[in-house]
Amino acid sequence: MSELSERAENRLGRLVAETQRRCRLPGLVLAITPAYDLVEYFQAGTADCDQGLAAGSDVQFRIGSITKTVTAVGIMQMVAEGRLGLEEPLGDRWPHAPQPALPVGALLSHTSGLQREPVGEVWETLLPPTREELPEKAAEARVLYPSGSFWHYSNLGYALLGELLVQVSGLPWEHYVRERIFNPLGMTRTSMQPAAPHAQGYAVDPNSDRIFVEPAVDTRGIAPAAQLWSTSHDLAIWANFLGQGHPKVLRREELDRMATPRVLADLTTWRLAWGLGLMLLRSGDRTYVGHTGSMPGFLAACFWWPAGGWGVVSLTNATAGMRIGAVASQALDILAEEARPMVPWRPDGAIPREVSSVLGSWWSEWSQWIFTWRDGELVSSPADAVDGSEPERYRPVGVDRYVTVNGPERGEELRLERDSGGSVVKMYRATYPFTREPRTFGQGRNAPR
Repeated sequence: MSELSERAENRLGRLVAETQRRCRLPGLVLAITPAYDLVEYFQAGTADCDQGLAAGSDVQFRIGSITKTVTAVGIMQMVAEGRLGLEEPLGDRWPHAPQPALPVGALLSHTSGLQREPVGEVWETLLPPTREELPEKAAEARVLYPSGSFWHYSNLGYALLGELLVQVSGLPWEHYVRERIFNPLGMTRTSMQPAAPHAQGYAVDPNSDRIFVEPAVDTRGIAPAAQLWSTSHDLAIWANFLGQGHPKVLRREELDRMATPRVLADLTTWRLAWGLGLMLLRSGDRTYVGHTGSMPGFLAACFWWPAGGWGVVSLTNATAGMRIGAVASQALDILAEEARPMVPWRPDGAIPREVSSVLGSWWSEWSQWIFTWRDGELVSSPADAVDGSEPERYRPVGVDRYVTVNGPERGEELRLERDSGGSVVKMYRATYPFTREPRTFGQGRNAPR
């Protein structure tokens, strides 16, 4: 169950209504999803002004560059399966690739230096290159600076990643994402082309209240960067997935890797960073993970708040007039102030024998740590941890050996030592000893007491 107070509902409803009116948006929909729970919707205006179509949970909107997160998940599936490496050049797995020296990870994080769009005035002609034309157009593109130097957004880079996915998987991009991603997640209303009911995209005259119908652009060869249509319901599923993972799509450990900052996009205030296909927005001391999107007639945002366990989707059928990511961020700020997800606790007495003597208090470097068994995992936290901070989690990798899967010691080994009776009496993490009582440095096996 979730706890969304009446005050929180009122503030979220007012945010949607006031934003729709102030920014003069034909329609605006906001979806709120706590972990493991149902979705709540807030809407104002219409999805189609001629038909009077309400912006309901099953109405498709164009989601633009949120498509990139789907492509990025596909690439990370290949990485998790050992079929791609993040540091590999594009040309290693794609014979005759254009820009063959650009690393996969740099393309994912927009640090490859590749120019933003394919060669040609794509957004004037509205004729992006076809998939067949893409290699030639990409080969003509400029690399603006050495890979890894700066953040520079590139739709062309994601078009190349989509084709790399085709080359490695052997499936057309649209088939791959449907079979490997959408179907397992139950995202049945996410598609390449609009399927009724769907919103009409508009541009609003800045000097009057007139609206103009925007063309529905087929992105063709750059589809992996921006083509998809989806609903607020499906994107709420996607927000939950980005925060928690799915056993048939991508583990949370890999998604945590995607959400780890690789480059600052905002060098002035440090409020925007980029991971592997994911944006990281900072609001105060909170970080929201996801992506925004825009196409002619549409703006979209989909974000997850890892520390709070909430997801937010915001969609509108207007080309401009607002910062769609700011609305999603404001909604998450309201949730941080007003609501808490309430996931029911369920008792479970099944503690593996091998970890039973690990549980409880330990000391390292004169700091106390508490090791517990929670939701089927061994976890630890400093005794003075701030309420709500995420514990460090451990995955078994051998007899009495674990690997830390998150936090500052991610990837480091936790090794257990036992006495003759089989009880754990000492542990080492990243070579630092953990003992039941505090000890000075050097007070080990052979050191005098």
